[in-house]
Amino acid sequence: MAATPKTYAQITALLEEGSEEHGRSAERLEDTLTAGYAIALTLEAKRLRIERRIAEVAGKLGADESELRAKELAGLSERLSKADNDLVRLRTSLATLKDQARAARRAEAVA
Repeated sequence: MAATPKTYAQITALLEEGSEEHGRSAERLEDTLTAGYAIALTLEAKRLRIERRIAEVAGKLGADESELRAKELAGLSERLSKADNDLVRLRTSLATLKDQARAARRAEAVA
């Protein structure tokens, strides 16, 4: 997904600005949240594909080419771990950004 690095950068930039930064609209925060949630869904789909492939390869371990299958399982395991870590990091950032969006929305309602 080409937008992923850009969206990660936007999320990071918004978090680094802090919740008191002037000029941050709730709409801008919410647009970034929406893009971040789309990335999270993509990562979850990726995790599911990896998990299915792990089950498929593990089911064939007793067959020929067990060494190749074991190497593939190791690679799949690494990919799954990375996807898990990315998802946790993203969800943590999105939770913080969501809180900031709520605060910005409340501030705009008062203004």
